[in-house]
Amino acid sequence: MYKKAILITISIFLLLTGSLIFLLKHNFNRSFHHKYTANTNLSSENMNGFYLYDNIHDEKFLKAYGRQNHKSFDHDVYNYYTIDNDIQIATNQQDEILHFSVANKDVPSSKGIKVGDSLKKVKAAYGKNFYKRSEQGVDILGYVDKRNHQFIEFWHYQDKVLFYTLDDNSMK
Repeated sequence: MYKKAILITISIFLLLTGSLIFLLKHNFNRSFHHKYTANTNLSSENMNGFYLYDNIHDEKFLKAYGRQNHKSFDHDVYNYYTIDNDIQIATNQQDEILHFSVANKDVPSSKGIKVGDSLKKVKAAYGKNFYKRSEQGVDILGYVDKRNHQFIEFWHYQDKVLFYTLDDNSMK
């Protein structure tokens, strides 16, 4: 009888602990999700033909967006610029792009996802190896490319993409 009570107690504890982890999992930080989410190849991911690690002083970038002299906001590590309507980038000290944030509905991801698209369309385009998390009260669906050290996240509300970000892993 005593052994049965202990087994029941342990079972209930494990069930409650597992349920609690499941319920809180979306609140874990990116690093947790990146470690435990299966790989998705994002090597072709770009924003209007520009890729992570492109330099903002390259001729192609200058021709498209001009010289970036005015930072969007002050940051200790990265330089943030608004390069076009609802498109922001961040660069490192060598002026290599490490972050894109796209809220412009006319600028799709490399797999055709735009602001306003459904999560069903995102999952059909990017696959089943995603994670879910929340930040600043917004739900996020993300994919990580462990080989290329980058990730893409689709920030969404009521099953619709609000904006998406493409980042180097250092942007955690």
